[in-house]
Amino acid sequence: MNVRERYLAALRGEPVDRVPLRLEGFTAPARSELAKIDDPVRREIAERAFDHVPAFIGRDTFVNRHLVTPPRFIRKVREEDRSDGVYTTTEITTPKGTLTYVDAVKTGVLTNWNVKYPVNSREDLDALCSIPWELPHGLGPARRVGIEWETVAHNVHQIHVSTPMVCVAGAMPFQMFLELCASDLPLVEELTALCEERIMRILDVALEGDEVDQVWIGGSEWLTPPMASPKLYDLLVFPQETRIIERAHRSGAVVQVHCHGNVAGVLDRIIESGANFLEPMEPPPDGDITFADAKRRAAGRIALGGNVEARVLEHGDTPEVERASRAAFEGGGHRMVFKTTAGPIMRMDERARKNYHTMLDVWEELSPEVA
Repeated sequence: MNVRERYLAALRGEPVDRVPLRLEGFTAPARSELAKIDDPVRREIAERAFDHVPAFIGRDTFVNRHLVTPPRFIRKVREEDRSDGVYTTTEITTPKGTLTYVDAVKTGVLTNWNVKYPVNSREDLDALCSIPWELPHGLGPARRVGIEWETVAHNVHQIHVSTPMVCVAGAMPFQMFLELCASDLPLVEELTALCEERIMRILDVALEGDEVDQVWIGGSEWLTPPMASPKLYDLLVFPQETRIIERAHRSGAVVQVHCHGNVAGVLDRIIESGANFLEPMEPPPDGDITFADAKRRAAGRIALGGNVEARVLEHGDTPEVERASRAAFEGGGHRMVFKTTAGPIMRMDERARKNYHTMLDVWEELSPEVA
């Protein structure tokens, strides 16, 4: 089997020749692209893993976490190099005034931080809601023809959306969102339904032609317990994701739900939603369930991904990484994807280099035995 076939078969519950491997932050659509990875350690790992890990390519759906506001109303106005990183200021033009938000990429840390949110008051929220909605300019069917990289054996054709709730929550500080859930839950329900409607209209365009392999949904971790009560998850996440998953399935796509943290309390609901793949499964202390226990509870009804934590890979020692890697294979390999819980967020050092090689050594040893 090639890497694309192996990955998609595992998600569908079909037989595979070995457990699929995914490495966040180490993929490229073609071998020639590996030379563009500037971190030499990351490039070394990516070169070793290239023949075994799929890359994910596709077109933009323009789904953002500002009520899925059409991109023509959003404009980057300033980028500043500061002592601790690069700060980007963006404006959202509304009929009721301009909203501003600031993101930062901190020096030496390869992740994005929200420094200032566009919505910090009910007046700001009213302004964001006042923007007229339209299908994003540039949106079109996600087809394989015309994509720069068409190596079918290596690349999975994927589009990204967020869970509708997080398109509301992401526009404001999380505390404000939770306070809004407590003080005006009908409004939050209304806005979540609005975002779901907008995402569905986008999916109707993007999925035209039924050429997408996978739809990725992210953001539900914002309301998984203990971040919020199970009631809020059942009200603002489960039904909306179920309908998105049903829509993706009608076009022949599998669906990946990306949810960090504590998933033990929502695992059955995610299975019930019809999702094909849930990841990452994080054991304590980062999450609340071991991979083996999650496999037992899932009983083959969904593919599960994990379970080697980025924290362990970056800061653990070699024996710890080997234990974590071997533990991931406990409970069998049916409908399993061996993967890291996240990609590196810092430039890789010698410890990380050894740890990633140790993890890959274990995968090479065990993946054919349990498939």
